[in-house]
Amino acid sequence: MPRGGGAPSRIASAVRARSSMKVLGYNGGLDGYVARFGSSHDSAAALVIDGELVAAAEEERFNRDKHSGAFPIRAMEHCLKEAGLRGFEELDLVCYYHSHDRMWQPGMIRENAPRMSPLGRALLTGAVSGLRAVHRASKLDDARTARTFVERTGWAPPPGKYRVLWHHLAHAASAFYESPFERAVCVALDAQGESHSSTAFVGDARGLHLVDETYAPNSVGYLYQSITYFLGFETGDEYKVMGLAPYGDPARYRRFFERVVRTGAGGRFVIDPEWLGWLVVRDGLMRAGSGYPSSMLRELGMPRRDDEPIEQRHMDLAAALQEALERAVMRWLATLRDRTGEKHLCLAGGVALNCTMNGKIARSGMFDGVHVAPASHDAGTAAGAALYGYHAILGGAPKMPVSERRAKVYLGPSYTTMEARSAVREMRHAVRASRPGDLARAIAEAVADGKVVGFYQGRMEWGPRALGNRSILADPRRADMKDIVNHAVKLREGFRPFAPAVLIEEANDWFDLTGLGGESPYMLFTVPVHEHRRDRIPAVTHVDGSARVQTVRREDNPRFHEILRAFFDITGVPVIMNTSFNVKGEPIVNTPMDAIRCFLGTQIDLLVLDDLILDKRAVVVDRPSRTRDQSVAQTA
Repeated sequence: MPRGGGAPSRIASAVRARSSMKVLGYNGGLDGYVARFGSSHDSAAALVIDGELVAAAEEERFNRDKHSGAFPIRAMEHCLKEAGLRGFEELDLVCYYHSHDRMWQPGMIRENAPRMSPLGRALLTGAVSGLRAVHRASKLDDARTARTFVERTGWAPPPGKYRVLWHHLAHAASAFYESPFERAVCVALDAQGESHSSTAFVGDARGLHLVDETYAPNSVGYLYQSITYFLGFETGDEYKVMGLAPYGDPARYRRFFERVVRTGAGGRFVIDPEWLGWLVVRDGLMRAGSGYPSSMLRELGMPRRDDEPIEQRHMDLAAALQEALERAVMRWLATLRDRTGEKHLCLAGGVALNCTMNGKIARSGMFDGVHVAPASHDAGTAAGAALYGYHAILGGAPKMPVSERRAKVYLGPSYTTMEARSAVREMRHAVRASRPGDLARAIAEAVADGKVVGFYQGRMEWGPRALGNRSILADPRRADMKDIVNHAVKLREGFRPFAPAVLIEEANDWFDLTGLGGESPYMLFTVPVHEHRRDRIPAVTHVDGSARVQTVRREDNPRFHEILRAFFDITGVPVIMNTSFNVKGEPIVNTPMDAIRCFLGTQIDLLVLDDLILDKRAVVVDRPSRTRDQSVAQTA
């Protein structure tokens, strides 16, 4: 398939042409009983060759189990295939992202217990000690992780070729080594990684150096998770709460969160110990629970069940939570900036997917530049592990500044034109195909005409965002398009916003990109839509006038840029609604057949598959002549 990313043959040829350092990083992959006592979700694999990230993918895209924690064997096989490697034995190093030997460290008690009641101290001490004992009894240690790798791959790395890293170190490496900065303060922020909830490193040419740490369960990630449960959502639904927040007024619960989240020594956030009592041990892990204190219920009311309507108090609570998160993190970052003197910031970890927080950090002017890892969630630790292995363990080339460097995101599998047409032939009873002479123009005209278009090309994106290779496209000018796509296509909650993709050349005329250097290529920052533009693109302008924007350069994605340019020529608007090609509860589509099945199972109007446009019933575009727009229903 053209224009979706680098061709495997080019990568393979380069590897064969010289002696290269090849490092595979992976995460997740604890199977069966053992998975209950380890960190195993969003499993993925990534391959670094001579310091360059050349392939990466999440296992969920292959096994179709969203947030899968299965051993990422198919993701690993993709990485090897992309580089033309014959097997694991050609690797110089394998790095795993999580050290079970670092779980339940004494610092969890030392940092948190002094702020707790006697009963709270006893509960926390018992939980940490008990979980440490369970880990030892089940032999869940770093040696077990290495044995699992050998069992699943059939290859036993020679001594020194298999390393286990620290979870937050892998997060930090994923952000720093793909950033444009020579040096930066690098922050990993999540619910819990081994024993920590947040860490800060200084990254420079010599590596990553720890400068600050906070132990779980003192965690803004757990705080956000707890309110997510309270609002009737599930694990992993924190982004829904972020989307709900702009509908609310934080003033209603501001005083509550000012008591719950305070600032302690070194600017670190401190969660009220009473909240730590909500945490439960479930499946061998400490997680946010639902045993809410009576004092909280008196102030907030009863938790929402998932079948109950969302009320204004729920929106206000989400807004106050979002405000508390931003306040706590920004105070800590300001202290880190003053302590380290660093002018640039790198962010990773699950909390770094909070685009609203990221946008406010960038616009604050606190740092000269902010880089957020495109795969900030746990899958990204696979890339971080591989990058750290190359730079810090194998002693590869040191991190150097790269002018205007943008992290690579089109790192997943691609499929040939022959494979795409084979899928069309197999489903020819349900679809017909045409091949327009000007594909970008045909797509832009369809979107401008109100059609919802599934768009599939090239290599799959790395990370949770669809960035123009596995996307659903729609007209941002129609106010009703948000509801159409939410309800008829994505099958999800109506309050959730959609992202705009915009031509980089026109971006500053439509969006306030203050603090971002004029671009936001990975949909990781929420920014204001210029007030005079909001009524032109209502489908992608959230209720507070913001948008989670993607800027598109021709050199990054030529065909997607062409579509945006054609839509601009037709409508005068250089923006298209861009959302991930999947429905609620399913991973983003991977194969051509995945795309066709999603197309047929939703009210998507058209599907673009390589150079074909598919319709469910008939040829989808007018054909001036067969020489210009040949029907391929029989040959596809």
